[in-house]
Amino acid sequence: MKKIYKFLKPYWFGVLMMVVLVGFTSIGQLLLPNYMSKIIGEGLYAEYRVLDTDTNTWELLTDGDTCDLTTMPDTCQITQKSDFDIIINYGLIMLGVTLLSSIATVGIAYYSSKVSVGFGRDIRKAIYQKVSEFSLAEAEKFGTSTLITRSTNDVRQVQMHTIMSFRMVLTIPIIFIGGLIMSLMKNAELTAVLLAGIPALAILIIAVFLLVFPLFKSLQKKIDRLTLVGREALNGVRVIRAFGQGEKEVNRFREANNDLTLTSVKAGNIMAFLNPVVNLLFNTVVMAVIYFAYLAIGKGTITDYVGLASVTAVIEYVTQIMFSLIMLTITFINFPRAEVAGKRISEILDTEITIHDTDNSEYDDTEFLGNIRFNAVDFKYADAEKNVLDHISFEAKVGETIAIIGSTGSGKSTIINLLPRLFDVTSGSITIDDVDVRNIKLKKLRSLIGFVPQTASLFTGTIAENIAYGKEDATDEEIENAAEVAQATEFIMEKNEKYASIVDQGGVNYSGGQKQRISIARAIVRKPKIYIFDDSFSALDFKTDANLRKALKKETTKATVIIVAQRIGTIIEADQIIVLQEGRIVGKGKHRELMDSCEVYREIALSQLSLEELG
Repeated sequence: MKKIYKFLKPYWFGVLMMVVLVGFTSIGQLLLPNYMSKIIGEGLYAEYRVLDTDTNTWELLTDGDTCDLTTMPDTCQITQKSDFDIIINYGLIMLGVTLLSSIATVGIAYYSSKVSVGFGRDIRKAIYQKVSEFSLAEAEKFGTSTLITRSTNDVRQVQMHTIMSFRMVLTIPIIFIGGLIMSLMKNAELTAVLLAGIPALAILIIAVFLLVFPLFKSLQKKIDRLTLVGREALNGVRVIRAFGQGEKEVNRFREANNDLTLTSVKAGNIMAFLNPVVNLLFNTVVMAVIYFAYLAIGKGTITDYVGLASVTAVIEYVTQIMFSLIMLTITFINFPRAEVAGKRISEILDTEITIHDTDNSEYDDTEFLGNIRFNAVDFKYADAEKNVLDHISFEAKVGETIAIIGSTGSGKSTIINLLPRLFDVTSGSITIDDVDVRNIKLKKLRSLIGFVPQTASLFTGTIAENIAYGKEDATDEEIENAAEVAQATEFIMEKNEKYASIVDQGGVNYSGGQKQRISIARAIVRKPKIYIFDDSFSALDFKTDANLRKALKKETTKATVIIVAQRIGTIIEADQIIVLQEGRIVGKGKHRELMDSCEVYREIALSQLSLEELG
């Protein structure tokens, strides 16, 4: 939590004003019972008269002398009096204190809202910025669902607890200590009753804290789980329906939802138990104060309005002190959940970034051509013992199309993820025009690349906006040309809104092939120096695939193209084909050369096409 509090620095003035205003309202609360006791003790009084039997007149007693109606029923007279001026004066003071406290309370609400909203916004911004710097390894370490939960639910928990703590951190000690001192000054014997209830409340707070902490820790993980199950079900709705697994997914969601609900109910039951117990303890202490006041009146210790005023003040102060302890209890109860949430946020912010941008600006204005060289590249994941790629070396020159093929898990996608530095090589180097990619700033490096991932990702908006995502200032003409090269024009023009047609979240209202073509158009529109297609033609029919490659060849005469594919037909005309097996290059050359020299390639080719079709 300490690391999270650094986000409050920009709002120091708001925090300071909250502290000042909270202190002001707390002092105001302490003054009100004192003024009320003065109204009773000074504004109300009794006049005592005794009968002078010699003159048969009633004489007023002074200097604090009194008489007793019980022992002198015929010769004692007591008259209740009030000093309206004193009542008005103290009443006006109380009204002024209340008015100023109310204004301060409004100020507290204003500054707490301002600080709270800004504090939460800055944490979310820091999380998003950090996640945007993650390599694929860091992103996969957390998972999408938990990143979403930590950016929303966890931030909200920390935000609420922090602001509540600032309001309570000064209120509780001022009310507790100040109320105790004021109460002792009014009546020490009655105040002693309060001290008996404090240890019981402290034990209750500790017990609740120990019970709810593990529950809140578990609760956040179960929220992650629920988010994960829901997200998977929504993203895979077509697969679920196709395989008739709707009931199974409903059961999965129900199980995760029930698990979360049961944990929440357990925590809620503890909270529900706490409230009546605290109220019982609170009312017991107040009743004890009243009882001991009754005994004091019976003993003659309290005999006038001043004594009664002290009892009233003590009851008010006991109420305030107990209420401050209840607020402390609530703060402690909320702390475990906020602490868990804060640790989860800190885990993201403290994650060491493995892909570091260079400070070297030497190549910011360089006009790269796009010649690529892999020099003895090895790669393994941080938590792995074995290399995924071993000694990968090849060249790709401008105007050439390089194809990468191999069995599943052979490392094809890993190779192309290394080029834009989604991962960094473990050893060896990757260069563009003889410049190590690690010496080129990430923004510059990635501006050279038009990347089409294996799974097409579309964003909410229009088709035109999705294509222009590759180039923000793309003209309508450039967007239409990119769509035409990507063979997307036909299905786009069939829609009523053409390029203004809406794309739903994740592109669920488009087929796999349509999404792939829009993604390809997105890469084409930016006219990069290097094109990377990670099995991006898999959802296209053979005719569309052939037409797209033909149009793409004309578009990429001054660029380098790297294609990862499973279809032999897609790569058969490539200038160089690299064959991978278990992270190693087992073949390199043109199609005809590999048919003769590489058994792995030959097996893949013959599994798809006949010898006649392979030429």
